[in-house]
Amino acid sequence: MHMTNLINKKLSLNISSHEFKELSSELESKLELLAKHVLFDHNKNELKVNLKLVSSKEMMRLNEEFREKISDTNVLSFPADGEIQKISGELGDIAISIPYVQTESKNLNRDLDDHMMHLLAHGILHLLGFDHQEDQDANIMEAQEIKYLEFFKIANPYLL
Repeated sequence: MHMTNLINKKLSLNISSHEFKELSSELESKLELLAKHVLFDHNKNELKVNLKLVSSKEMMRLNEEFREKISDTNVLSFPADGEIQKISGELGDIAISIPYVQTESKNLNRDLDDHMMHLLAHGILHLLGFDHQEDQDANIMEAQEIKYLEFFKIANPYLL
């Protein structure tokens, strides 16, 4: 059975941005389907994810506040506390720095939409408890990311 037949129609991804124009409807649809796919695959399809598109300044603020690093970065994930998760039905929040990702995708010669898809998959996996601090954990997480991107016919970002 095709994955889209298995996933309920409930919204799994809330996208917000105060500083950037809206994403294309095609990218929004693909991001939503990706979120549903990952959540379904990990038996979390009753939960939703909040995606906030932020400026470099906002990402630097978040990175400093939560990671004590004074720099911009591409993606940060903030898992919801267990009790909040039960009440709100939210797995957590993901912030993506649009200026950083635009520059990064250009420097890496990657399609911006494909790179956004990769970063959303990466962020959701962090919300699910995956990590990449150790090589073995990084290999597991990267394999998951590659699997989800393949579903959308997106090339392995670690080979490009």
